[in-house]
Amino acid sequence: MPRNTTSLGFTLIEMVIVIIILALLAVVAVPKFINIKQDAQIAEVKATGAAFSGGISLANVKWASKGGSGPVDNLQVFEDGSNGQLDINQWGFPAQNYPPFESSPRLNNVADCMSVWRTVQQDPPVVSNNVNTADAEYFATYISPDQCRYFYIEEQTLSIYYDSRDGSVITDSDPNS
Repeated sequence: MPRNTTSLGFTLIEMVIVIIILALLAVVAVPKFINIKQDAQIAEVKATGAAFSGGISLANVKWASKGGSGPVDNLQVFEDGSNGQLDINQWGFPAQNYPPFESSPRLNNVADCMSVWRTVQQDPPVVSNNVNTADAEYFATYISPDQCRYFYIEEQTLSIYYDSRDGSVITDSDPNS
């Protein structure tokens, strides 16, 4: 007596075809997701660079409104108290944030770079001079004379450059350069 059997499963060929199609989709989709992460990092560095640049410009305008001539020590730029004070260099741009009097403040070390970063931005990303600092998003370096570069720790080909001689802030957002 013949048996009537019906198959409710997939054949081996059907399974192989489905696996091949999924592999092709993965090959196409994975690079898109990698680029999304890189695009997000670039956008974050650009936004932080714009905020930093805006703070530098605001400090320069405040300096100009107070007479705009020569260096100024402890100029109240933000809020009240020493946290909102900046020492402005001879060119009219932020050089540091330290309460002691200085007749001609200059941006001349990594601590100065970090103090400017923290003062010109409201709630800035955490900056450090050590890439292994917990919660740090940017790594500050001093470039002689009067210049700083802040590297984005997660992707160190991205950075923000500041020159206190002319107030320029340049965001390097090309991870392939």
